[in-house]
Amino acid sequence: MNKIRATYQRVEKDYTLSIDYTYYWWQGDYTHPPEFEIEVTEVYIDSELIPLEFYYDFIHEKIEEDLNQHASENT
Repeated sequence: MNKIRATYQRVEKDYTLSIDYTYYWWQGDYTHPPEFEIEVTEVYIDSELIPLEFYYDFIHEKIEEDLNQHASENT
């Protein structure tokens, strides 16, 4: 399994959202499909750390697709 650490940023008019994450992936083989997992480690709005619980409750669903795309493009 491969692993990278990265940061996804989304700049909005009034704030910047930064998400630190670890991306794990495996290319798969002829008997197993490829797999991936993203572990969010820290989330900031501007420079303020916000609780991961808040992130998963209110933000994650809205940006999950963008975060997955960012992670797969940076491997």
